[in-house]
Amino acid sequence: GPIAVVTDGAVSDLADIPADLLGHARVIVLPRAPFFDAFVAAVDGPRRVGARDTIRLKVSYGVAGPRGGSAATRTATLRVASDGHRLSTQRVALPDSGVVTTEVLLPASQLPRSGWTALDVRLDGVADAEPKDDGRAFVLQVNPDPSVVLLASPPDWDTRFLARTLADVARVPVRTLVAADPQARSWRDAATLKAVPAGEVQHAADHAALVVEAGDPATFAGFAPKGAVLLWPLARRQEGDWYLQPTGASPLAAELVGVEWDSLPPLTWVADLAPPSPTDSATSVVLMARRAKRGPPRPVVVLAERPDAPRRAVLAGGGLYRWAFRGGASTEAYRALIAGLADWLLAGRAPNGERFAPVTYEVPNGLAIRWRWTGPGAPRPLAVSFTTGARVRTDTLRFDADGAAELRFPPGEYRYAAAAGPEQGLVAVDVASDEWRPAAPALAAQPGRPEGGGTRAPLRDRWWLFVAAIAAFAAEWAWRRRSGLP
Repeated sequence: GPIAVVTDGAVSDLADIPADLLGHARVIVLPRAPFFDAFVAAVDGPRRVGARDTIRLKVSYGVAGPRGGSAATRTATLRVASDGHRLSTQRVALPDSGVVTTEVLLPASQLPRSGWTALDVRLDGVADAEPKDDGRAFVLQVNPDPSVVLLASPPDWDTRFLARTLADVARVPVRTLVAADPQARSWRDAATLKAVPAGEVQHAADHAALVVEAGDPATFAGFAPKGAVLLWPLARRQEGDWYLQPTGASPLAAELVGVEWDSLPPLTWVADLAPPSPTDSATSVVLMARRAKRGPPRPVVVLAERPDAPRRAVLAGGGLYRWAFRGGASTEAYRALIAGLADWLLAGRAPNGERFAPVTYEVPNGLAIRWRWTGPGAPRPLAVSFTTGARVRTDTLRFDADGAAELRFPPGEYRYAAAAGPEQGLVAVDVASDEWRPAAPALAAQPGRPEGGGTRAPLRDRWWLFVAAIAAFAAEWAWRRRSGLP
Protein backbone atom coordinates (compact mmCIF):
# COMPACT_ATOMS: atom_id res chain seq x y z
CA GLY A 1 0.00 0.00 0.00
CA PRO A 2 0.98 3.64 -0.12
CA ILE A 3 3.55 4.89 2.40
CA ALA A 4 3.50 8.40 3.85
CA VAL A 5 6.25 9.66 6.16
CA VAL A 6 5.88 12.81 8.26
CA THR A 7 9.24 13.94 9.64
CA ASP A 8 11.27 16.97 10.62
CA GLY A 9 13.95 15.78 8.15
CA ALA A 10 16.69 15.33 10.78
CA VAL A 11 17.40 11.68 9.93
CA SER A 12 20.91 10.59 10.96
CA ASP A 13 20.90 7.26 9.10
CA LEU A 14 19.62 8.41 5.72
CA ALA A 15 22.27 6.36 3.89
CA ASP A 16 20.91 3.15 5.45
CA ILE A 17 17.40 3.58 3.98
CA PRO A 18 16.99 1.45 0.81
CA ALA A 19 16.72 3.66 -2.27
CA ASP A 20 13.65 1.86 -3.67
CA LEU A 21 11.78 2.17 -0.36
CA LEU A 22 12.70 5.83 -0.03
CA GLY A 23 11.60 6.57 -3.61
CA HIS A 24 8.29 4.77 -3.14
CA ALA A 25 7.28 6.72 -0.01
CA ARG A 26 5.65 10.11 0.12
CA VAL A 27 7.73 12.31 2.44
CA ILE A 28 6.26 15.33 4.20
CA VAL A 29 8.90 17.46 5.92
CA LEU A 30 7.83 19.74 8.77
CA PRO A 31 11.13 21.32 9.84
CA ARG A 32 11.56 22.57 13.38
CA ALA A 33 12.29 26.21 13.98
CA PRO A 34 16.01 26.69 14.77
CA PHE A 35 16.84 27.07 18.45
CA PHE A 36 19.89 27.03 20.73
CA ASP A 37 20.51 23.89 22.80
CA ALA A 38 23.22 22.87 25.27
CA PHE A 39 23.41 19.17 26.11
CA VAL A 40 25.38 16.44 27.86
CA ALA A 41 26.37 13.97 25.15
CA ALA A 42 27.87 11.11 27.18
CA VAL A 43 29.33 10.13 30.56
CA ASP A 44 32.07 7.51 30.82
CA GLY A 45 33.89 6.15 33.85
CA PRO A 46 34.55 3.06 36.00
CA ARG A 47 31.50 0.94 36.53
CA ARG A 48 32.68 -0.56 39.85
CA VAL A 49 34.84 1.21 42.41
CA GLY A 50 36.00 0.72 45.97
CA ALA A 51 34.98 2.90 48.88
CA ARG A 52 38.46 4.46 49.02
CA ASP A 53 38.76 5.04 45.26
CA THR A 54 38.50 8.30 43.38
CA ILE A 55 35.81 8.26 40.69
CA ARG A 56 37.10 9.70 37.42
CA LEU A 57 34.29 10.63 35.05
CA LYS A 58 34.77 11.78 31.47
CA VAL A 59 31.85 14.05 30.61
CA SER A 60 31.20 15.05 27.00
CA TYR A 61 29.01 18.11 26.50
CA GLY A 62 28.32 20.53 23.65
CA VAL A 63 25.97 22.94 21.94
CA ALA A 64 23.89 22.93 18.77
CA GLY A 65 21.74 25.45 16.96
CA PRO A 66 22.16 29.22 16.62
CA ARG A 67 23.63 30.96 19.64
CA GLY A 68 22.48 34.43 20.64
CA GLY A 69 24.65 37.14 22.04
CA SER A 70 23.61 36.55 25.65
CA ALA A 71 26.36 35.73 28.17
CA ALA A 72 24.10 32.97 29.57
CA THR A 73 24.87 30.88 26.47
CA ARG A 74 28.66 31.04 26.95
CA THR A 75 29.19 29.26 30.30
CA ALA A 76 27.43 26.69 32.46
CA THR A 77 27.87 24.78 35.71
CA LEU A 78 28.59 21.07 35.45
CA ARG A 79 26.94 19.42 38.46
CA VAL A 80 27.18 15.83 39.70
CA ALA A 81 24.56 14.65 42.21
CA SER A 82 23.26 11.40 43.68
CA ASP A 83 19.97 10.88 45.52
CA GLY A 84 19.50 14.64 45.66
CA HIS A 85 22.93 15.24 47.25
CA ARG A 86 25.28 17.51 45.31
CA LEU A 87 28.70 15.89 45.03
CA SER A 88 30.63 18.16 42.66
CA THR A 89 30.22 21.42 40.75
CA GLN A 90 32.57 23.14 38.35
CA ARG A 91 32.23 26.04 35.96
CA VAL A 92 32.77 25.11 32.31
CA ALA A 93 32.90 27.11 29.10
CA LEU A 94 30.52 26.00 26.37
CA PRO A 95 32.14 25.44 22.97
CA ASP A 96 31.24 27.50 19.93
CA SER A 97 29.98 24.30 18.27
CA GLY A 98 30.35 20.55 18.55
CA VAL A 99 31.24 18.48 21.61
CA VAL A 100 34.12 18.75 24.11
CA THR A 101 35.18 16.48 26.97
CA THR A 102 36.22 17.32 30.51
CA GLU A 103 37.17 15.21 33.53
CA VAL A 104 35.37 15.25 36.87
CA LEU A 105 37.01 13.79 39.98
CA LEU A 106 35.12 12.95 43.16
CA PRO A 107 35.89 10.57 46.04
CA ALA A 108 33.67 7.52 46.28
CA SER A 109 33.38 8.18 50.02
CA GLN A 110 31.20 11.22 49.24
CA LEU A 111 28.42 9.06 47.81
CA PRO A 112 25.39 8.88 50.11
CA ARG A 113 25.23 5.09 49.94
CA SER A 114 27.33 2.06 49.05
CA GLY A 115 26.26 -0.57 46.56
CA TRP A 116 24.53 0.43 43.34
CA THR A 117 23.82 4.12 42.84
CA ALA A 118 23.04 6.47 39.95
CA LEU A 119 24.87 9.75 39.38
CA ASP A 120 23.03 12.65 37.77
CA VAL A 121 25.50 14.62 35.60
CA ARG A 122 23.88 17.86 34.47
CA LEU A 123 24.52 21.30 32.95
CA ASP A 124 22.99 24.01 35.14
CA GLY A 125 22.60 27.72 34.57
CA VAL A 126 22.45 27.62 30.78
CA ALA A 127 19.70 29.42 28.86
CA ASP A 128 18.71 26.88 26.19
CA ALA A 129 15.34 26.03 24.68
CA GLU A 130 15.49 22.26 25.31
CA PRO A 131 16.16 21.29 28.97
CA LYS A 132 15.41 17.55 28.53
CA ASP A 133 18.93 16.78 27.23
CA ASP A 134 20.83 18.84 29.81
CA GLY A 135 21.65 15.80 31.95
CA ARG A 136 22.64 12.14 31.79
CA ALA A 137 22.59 9.31 34.32
CA PHE A 138 25.60 7.12 35.12
CA VAL A 139 25.19 3.92 37.15
CA LEU A 140 28.05 2.52 39.25
CA GLN A 141 28.63 0.19 42.18
CA VAL A 142 30.64 1.04 45.30
CA ASN A 143 32.06 -1.82 47.39
CA PRO A 144 33.71 -1.40 50.81
CA ASP A 145 36.89 -3.12 49.60
CA PRO A 146 38.25 -3.73 46.10
CA SER A 147 37.74 -7.28 44.86
CA VAL A 148 40.93 -7.25 42.77
CA VAL A 149 44.21 -5.63 43.85
CA LEU A 150 47.02 -5.32 41.30
CA LEU A 151 50.48 -4.82 42.81
CA ALA A 152 53.01 -3.75 40.18
CA SER A 153 56.69 -3.27 41.03
CA PRO A 154 57.84 -1.82 38.73
CA PRO A 155 54.84 -0.82 36.58
CA ASP A 156 55.06 -1.30 32.82
CA TRP A 157 52.84 -1.46 29.75
CA ASP A 158 51.75 -5.01 30.53
CA THR A 159 50.42 -4.09 33.99
CA ARG A 160 48.76 -0.95 32.61
CA PHE A 161 46.76 -2.88 30.02
CA LEU A 162 46.10 -5.68 32.51
CA ALA A 163 44.52 -3.28 35.02
CA ARG A 164 42.30 -1.71 32.38
CA THR A 165 41.17 -5.06 30.97
CA LEU A 166 40.55 -6.59 34.40
CA ALA A 167 38.20 -3.73 35.26
CA ASP A 168 36.28 -4.38 32.03
CA VAL A 169 35.99 -8.17 32.04
CA ALA A 170 35.94 -9.09 35.75
CA ARG A 171 33.02 -6.73 36.56
CA VAL A 172 34.44 -6.08 40.04
CA PRO A 173 36.31 -3.12 41.60
CA VAL A 174 40.01 -3.15 40.68
CA ARG A 175 42.64 -1.13 42.54
CA THR A 176 46.13 -0.77 41.10
CA LEU A 177 49.06 0.04 43.39
CA VAL A 178 52.51 0.65 41.93
CA ALA A 179 56.02 0.91 43.36
CA ALA A 180 58.85 2.27 41.22
CA ASP A 181 61.73 1.36 43.57
CA PRO A 182 63.04 -2.24 43.45
CA GLN A 183 62.42 -2.84 47.19
CA ALA A 184 58.80 -1.58 46.92
CA ARG A 185 59.22 0.65 49.96
CA SER A 186 56.83 3.37 48.70
CA TRP A 187 53.54 2.54 47.03
CA ARG A 188 51.31 4.86 45.05
CA ASP A 189 47.79 4.64 43.70
CA ALA A 190 48.05 4.23 39.93
CA ALA A 191 44.94 6.34 39.30
CA THR A 192 45.84 9.39 41.40
CA LEU A 193 49.61 8.87 42.04
CA LYS A 194 48.98 9.59 45.72
CA ALA A 195 51.23 7.89 48.25
CA VAL A 196 49.64 4.86 49.94
CA PRO A 197 50.87 3.72 53.38
CA ALA A 198 52.26 0.22 53.64
CA GLY A 199 49.53 -0.73 56.11
CA GLU A 200 46.83 0.21 53.65
CA VAL A 201 48.52 -1.84 50.93
CA GLN A 202 48.67 -4.82 53.27
CA HIS A 203 44.99 -4.37 54.21
CA ALA A 204 43.92 -4.23 50.56
CA ALA A 205 45.88 -7.38 49.70
CA ASP A 206 44.50 -9.26 52.72
CA HIS A 207 40.84 -8.47 51.95
CA ALA A 208 40.90 -8.83 48.15
CA ALA A 209 39.35 -11.83 46.43
CA LEU A 210 42.17 -11.75 43.85
CA VAL A 211 45.69 -10.32 44.18
CA VAL A 212 47.92 -9.84 41.13
CA GLU A 213 51.63 -9.76 41.98
CA ALA A 214 53.51 -8.38 38.96
CA GLY A 215 57.25 -8.05 39.50
CA ASP A 216 60.12 -9.78 41.24
CA PRO A 217 58.68 -12.48 43.54
CA ALA A 218 61.06 -11.35 46.31
CA THR A 219 59.27 -7.97 46.37
CA PHE A 220 56.03 -9.59 47.54
CA ALA A 221 57.55 -11.91 50.15
CA GLY A 222 55.89 -9.93 52.93
CA PHE A 223 52.38 -10.39 51.53
CA ALA A 224 50.19 -13.38 52.41
CA PRO A 225 46.94 -12.97 50.42
CA LYS A 226 43.97 -14.94 51.67
CA GLY A 227 42.28 -14.97 48.26
CA ALA A 228 43.33 -16.15 44.82
CA VAL A 229 46.68 -15.05 43.43
CA LEU A 230 47.90 -14.32 39.90
CA LEU A 231 51.70 -14.26 39.71
CA TRP A 232 53.48 -12.40 36.92
CA PRO A 233 57.21 -12.88 37.66
CA LEU A 234 59.75 -10.61 36.00
CA ALA A 235 62.94 -12.30 37.18
CA ARG A 236 65.00 -14.91 35.29
CA ARG A 237 63.50 -14.16 31.91
CA GLN A 238 64.75 -14.93 28.44
CA GLU A 239 64.29 -12.37 25.67
CA GLY A 240 63.21 -13.27 22.15
CA ASP A 241 60.18 -13.85 19.97
CA TRP A 242 58.09 -16.46 21.75
CA TYR A 243 55.03 -17.82 19.93
CA LEU A 244 52.16 -19.25 21.96
CA GLN A 245 50.28 -22.47 21.41
CA PRO A 246 47.51 -24.07 23.51
CA THR A 247 48.01 -27.40 25.24
CA GLY A 248 44.54 -28.77 24.48
CA ALA A 249 42.49 -29.77 27.51
CA SER A 250 42.65 -27.17 30.28
CA PRO A 251 40.22 -25.22 32.50
CA LEU A 252 40.46 -22.29 30.03
CA ALA A 253 40.08 -24.29 26.83
CA ALA A 254 36.46 -23.19 26.30
CA GLU A 255 37.32 -19.49 26.72
CA LEU A 256 40.17 -19.70 24.17
CA VAL A 257 38.28 -21.54 21.44
CA GLY A 258 38.54 -19.71 18.13
CA VAL A 259 41.77 -17.81 18.87
CA GLU A 260 44.11 -17.80 15.86
CA TRP A 261 47.40 -18.21 17.69
CA ASP A 262 49.58 -17.91 14.59
CA SER A 263 48.18 -14.44 13.86
CA LEU A 264 49.02 -12.99 17.30
CA PRO A 265 52.17 -10.96 18.02
CA PRO A 266 54.85 -13.02 19.80
CA LEU A 267 55.79 -12.51 23.42
CA THR A 268 58.93 -10.47 24.02
CA TRP A 269 60.22 -12.59 26.91
CA VAL A 270 59.40 -15.71 28.91
CA ALA A 271 60.38 -16.32 32.53
CA ASP A 272 61.97 -19.55 33.66
CA LEU A 273 59.15 -21.72 34.92
CA ALA A 274 59.56 -25.37 35.74
CA PRO A 275 56.97 -27.58 34.01
CA PRO A 276 54.60 -29.39 36.38
CA SER A 277 55.13 -33.03 37.16
CA PRO A 278 53.03 -35.45 35.08
CA THR A 279 51.71 -36.93 38.33
CA ASP A 280 50.61 -33.53 39.68
CA SER A 281 46.88 -33.50 39.02
CA ALA A 282 46.40 -30.17 40.82
CA THR A 283 48.45 -28.23 38.24
CA SER A 284 47.57 -27.74 34.57
CA VAL A 285 49.29 -25.87 31.75
CA VAL A 286 47.10 -23.67 29.56
CA LEU A 287 49.60 -22.16 27.11
CA MET A 288 53.09 -23.08 25.95
CA ALA A 289 55.61 -20.93 24.09
CA ARG A 290 58.43 -21.73 21.67
CA ARG A 291 61.19 -19.31 20.75
CA ALA A 292 61.00 -18.46 17.04
CA LYS A 293 58.68 -21.50 16.70
CA ARG A 294 61.66 -23.79 17.25
CA GLY A 295 63.01 -25.64 20.21
CA PRO A 296 61.19 -27.26 23.11
CA PRO A 297 57.96 -25.61 24.33
CA ARG A 298 57.98 -23.88 27.69
CA PRO A 299 54.98 -23.30 29.99
CA VAL A 300 53.68 -19.72 30.07
CA VAL A 301 50.24 -19.92 31.71
CA VAL A 302 49.94 -22.43 34.55
CA LEU A 303 46.98 -22.99 36.89
CA ALA A 304 47.11 -24.62 40.32
CA GLU A 305 44.12 -25.68 42.42
CA ARG A 306 44.45 -27.52 45.72
CA PRO A 307 41.68 -28.25 48.24
CA ASP A 308 43.48 -26.61 51.17
CA ALA A 309 44.58 -23.38 49.41
CA PRO A 310 43.14 -20.64 47.20
CA ARG A 311 43.54 -20.91 43.48
CA ARG A 312 46.79 -19.69 41.94
CA ALA A 313 47.88 -18.91 38.40
CA VAL A 314 51.22 -17.96 36.90
CA LEU A 315 51.61 -15.81 33.79
CA ALA A 316 55.28 -16.14 32.82
CA GLY A 317 55.51 -14.01 29.67
CA GLY A 318 55.74 -10.37 28.65
CA GLY A 319 54.56 -8.31 25.69
CA LEU A 320 50.91 -9.36 25.93
CA TYR A 321 49.92 -5.67 25.86
CA ARG A 322 50.75 -5.66 22.15
CA TRP A 323 47.71 -7.87 21.57
CA ALA A 324 45.42 -5.26 23.11
CA PHE A 325 47.27 -2.38 21.43
CA ARG A 326 46.91 -3.97 17.99
CA GLY A 327 43.10 -4.04 18.03
CA GLY A 328 40.70 -6.35 16.21
CA ALA A 329 41.06 -10.10 16.73
CA SER A 330 44.24 -9.62 18.79
CA THR A 331 42.38 -7.45 21.30
CA GLU A 332 39.58 -9.99 21.58
CA ALA A 333 42.14 -12.77 22.16
CA TYR A 334 43.76 -10.71 24.93
CA ARG A 335 40.40 -10.02 26.56
CA ALA A 336 39.46 -13.71 26.31
CA LEU A 337 42.68 -14.77 28.03
CA ILE A 338 42.41 -12.22 30.86
CA ALA A 339 38.68 -12.87 31.30
CA GLY A 340 39.29 -16.61 31.45
CA LEU A 341 42.00 -16.21 34.08
CA ALA A 342 39.89 -13.82 36.16
CA ASP A 343 36.79 -16.00 35.98
CA TRP A 344 38.73 -19.13 36.93
CA LEU A 345 40.53 -17.45 39.83
CA LEU A 346 37.44 -15.72 41.19
CA ALA A 347 35.34 -18.86 40.78
CA GLY A 348 37.24 -20.36 43.71
CA ARG A 349 35.17 -18.23 46.09
CA ALA A 350 31.56 -18.92 46.90
CA PRO A 351 29.78 -18.57 43.57
CA ASN A 352 27.12 -15.90 43.40
CA GLY A 353 25.13 -17.83 40.80
CA GLU A 354 24.25 -14.81 38.65
CA ARG A 355 22.48 -15.88 35.50
CA PHE A 356 21.96 -12.58 33.69
CA ALA A 357 23.26 -9.02 33.63
CA PRO A 358 22.36 -5.79 31.82
CA VAL A 359 24.32 -5.02 28.67
CA THR A 360 24.03 -1.28 29.33
CA TYR A 361 23.10 0.15 32.70
CA GLU A 362 21.62 3.35 31.27
CA VAL A 363 19.87 3.98 27.95
CA PRO A 364 18.48 7.09 26.23
CA ASN A 365 14.80 7.89 26.33
CA GLY A 366 12.76 5.64 24.04
CA LEU A 367 15.23 2.75 23.80
CA ALA A 368 14.94 -0.65 25.45
CA ILE A 369 17.26 -1.92 28.18
CA ARG A 370 19.12 -4.94 26.84
CA TRP A 371 20.10 -7.96 28.96
CA ARG A 372 22.38 -10.91 28.31
CA TRP A 373 22.36 -14.45 29.68
CA THR A 374 25.57 -15.20 31.62
CA GLY A 375 24.61 -18.33 33.54
CA PRO A 376 25.24 -21.97 32.69
CA GLY A 377 23.00 -23.92 30.38
CA ALA A 378 20.47 -22.71 27.85
CA PRO A 379 18.73 -19.36 28.46
CA ARG A 380 15.33 -19.58 30.08
CA PRO A 381 12.67 -17.02 31.10
CA LEU A 382 13.18 -15.41 34.49
CA ALA A 383 10.83 -13.30 36.61
CA VAL A 384 12.36 -9.99 37.75
CA SER A 385 10.94 -7.19 39.89
CA PHE A 386 11.75 -3.53 39.19
CA THR A 387 11.33 -0.90 41.91
CA THR A 388 11.23 2.85 41.28
CA GLY A 389 10.18 4.98 44.22
CA ALA A 390 7.12 3.35 45.79
CA ARG A 391 6.12 1.46 42.65
CA VAL A 392 7.06 -2.14 41.94
CA ARG A 393 6.77 -3.71 38.51
CA THR A 394 7.17 -7.44 37.91
CA ASP A 395 8.18 -8.57 34.44
CA THR A 396 9.73 -11.56 32.70
CA LEU A 397 13.05 -11.58 30.87
CA ARG A 398 12.60 -13.78 27.82
CA PHE A 399 15.96 -14.57 26.24
CA ASP A 400 16.31 -15.53 22.59
CA ALA A 401 18.62 -18.19 21.17
CA ASP A 402 21.58 -15.77 21.42
CA GLY A 403 20.91 -15.11 25.10
CA ALA A 404 19.59 -11.56 24.62
CA ALA A 405 16.45 -9.97 26.09
CA GLU A 406 14.90 -6.50 26.05
CA LEU A 407 12.54 -4.53 28.29
CA ARG A 408 11.18 -1.01 27.84
CA PHE A 409 10.61 1.45 30.67
CA PRO A 410 9.67 5.13 30.98
CA PRO A 411 12.44 7.47 32.17
CA GLY A 412 13.57 6.78 35.72
CA GLU A 413 15.84 4.67 37.94
CA TYR A 414 14.91 1.02 38.47
CA ARG A 415 16.36 -1.32 41.08
CA TYR A 416 15.95 -4.87 39.83
CA ALA A 417 15.98 -8.16 41.73
CA ALA A 418 15.34 -11.67 40.48
CA ALA A 419 12.31 -13.42 41.95
CA ALA A 420 14.36 -16.56 42.66
CA GLY A 421 18.06 -15.80 42.51
CA PRO A 422 20.87 -13.52 43.71
CA GLU A 423 20.73 -11.08 40.79
CA GLN A 424 20.15 -7.47 41.80
CA GLY A 425 21.35 -4.08 40.64
CA LEU A 426 20.30 -0.76 39.15
CA VAL A 427 19.44 0.42 35.64
CA ALA A 428 18.34 3.85 34.46
CA VAL A 429 16.41 5.30 31.53
CA ASP A 430 17.46 8.86 30.73
CA VAL A 431 15.07 11.69 30.03
CA ALA A 432 17.65 12.76 27.44
CA SER A 433 17.72 11.58 23.86
CA ASP A 434 19.81 12.58 20.86
CA GLU A 435 16.57 13.40 19.05
CA TRP A 436 16.00 16.41 21.28
CA ARG A 437 18.98 18.19 19.73
CA PRO A 438 18.46 20.55 16.79
CA ALA A 439 19.87 19.22 13.53
CA ALA A 440 19.85 20.27 9.89
CA PRO A 441 17.19 18.46 7.78
CA ALA A 442 18.77 15.66 5.72
CA LEU A 443 15.55 14.29 4.21
CA ALA A 444 13.78 16.34 1.51
CA ALA A 445 10.06 16.35 0.75
CA GLN A 446 8.90 14.26 -2.23
CA PRO A 447 5.55 13.12 -3.69
CA GLY A 448 6.54 9.45 -3.88
CA ARG A 449 6.03 6.94 -6.66
CA PRO A 450 2.40 6.79 -7.93
CA GLU A 451 0.46 3.58 -7.45
CA GLY A 452 -1.07 1.53 -10.27
CA GLY A 453 0.77 1.59 -13.60
CA GLY A 454 4.21 1.21 -12.13
CA THR A 455 3.40 -1.88 -10.03
CA ARG A 456 3.88 -5.46 -11.17
CA ALA A 457 2.40 -8.61 -9.66
CA PRO A 458 4.92 -11.31 -8.69
CA LEU A 459 4.99 -14.49 -10.77
CA ARG A 460 3.79 -16.63 -7.86
CA ASP A 461 0.45 -14.74 -7.95
CA ARG A 462 -0.28 -15.82 -11.59
CA TRP A 463 -2.13 -19.13 -11.37
CA TRP A 464 -1.99 -19.94 -15.06
CA LEU A 465 1.82 -20.34 -14.87
CA PHE A 466 1.35 -23.25 -12.44
CA VAL A 467 -1.18 -24.88 -14.82
CA ALA A 468 1.21 -24.53 -17.74
CA ALA A 469 4.07 -26.04 -15.72
CA ILE A 470 1.95 -29.04 -14.62
CA ALA A 471 0.80 -29.62 -18.23
CA ALA A 472 4.39 -29.54 -19.47
CA PHE A 473 5.52 -32.08 -16.83
CA ALA A 474 2.57 -34.37 -17.68
CA ALA A 475 3.36 -34.19 -21.44
CA GLU A 476 7.00 -35.03 -20.79
CA TRP A 477 5.99 -38.02 -18.64
CA ALA A 478 3.64 -39.36 -21.33
CA TRP A 479 6.30 -38.98 -24.04
CA ARG A 480 8.93 -40.79 -21.96
CA ARG A 481 6.52 -43.65 -21.25
CA ARG A 482 5.65 -44.01 -24.96
CA SER A 483 9.36 -44.04 -25.88
CA GLY A 484 10.17 -46.69 -23.28
CA LEU A 485 12.37 -44.34 -21.24
CA PRO A 486 12.47 -44.55 -17.45
